[in-house]
Amino acid sequence: MNIDISGIDVQINKKNIKNMHLSVKPPLGKVVVSAPLLMSQKSIENFVRINSGWIKKQQEKFVNQPRMSARLYVSGETYYIWGKQYFLEFQPSTKRSFKIDGNKIILSMKQNSTTEQRERFVREQFREILTEQLERLIPKWEETTGLYCDSFQTKYMLTRWGTCNSKAKRIWINLQMVEKPLECLEYVILHELTHLKVSNHGKDFIANMDKYMPDWKDKKNLLNAQILDSYERK
Repeated sequence: MNIDISGIDVQINKKNIKNMHLSVKPPLGKVVVSAPLLMSQKSIENFVRINSGWIKKQQEKFVNQPRMSARLYVSGETYYIWGKQYFLEFQPSTKRSFKIDGNKIILSMKQNSTTEQRERFVREQFREILTEQLERLIPKWEETTGLYCDSFQTKYMLTRWGTCNSKAKRIWINLQMVEKPLECLEYVILHELTHLKVSNHGKDFIANMDKYMPDWKDKKNLLNAQILDSYERK
């Protein structure tokens, strides 16, 4: 559930844990408190109030983090694929195509195509690029960890790099991951596979991450330092 505590929107998750855990999640500064099942509402609220100064400082970091300007899908715009910078070149054409040529992405569509139409088409191409890597990397990490998902999907998300349904053994990867360094994608894959085994981010989660990716915290920091999307939904 979500409640307002001293002007802070907080998501509270009751779990079978001993202690409360507080996190401010990228990329938008979402505040999440994981609390023991029998913890009182008053205790949770006091915990948030005591830490409100720290929470607001963390949220300010996300607010002030550089963001891409809203894209129009016209020549000269900057895009990233696996952390590498590309410049868009729009070429009017009756046939749609998306090609990578050196440091350029050549997008061909009708001259009168709308921004929304261009965005949908580019995202389709990004989805194919991401899916190709997921089909390669998920089996790699499944074999490494012995943790297997039944299916995976990609979707454009605003508040998470990835998520999972442990009961259905299904994971989702944020479509924006195609723009981040490939090592960051591997971190997110391992993160979500680990959640099939461990629902929280406690010591067991950390131990599993440390075991299979000793430098996972470096990859996490690299991911969270990446320039963010404008988040202007069409």
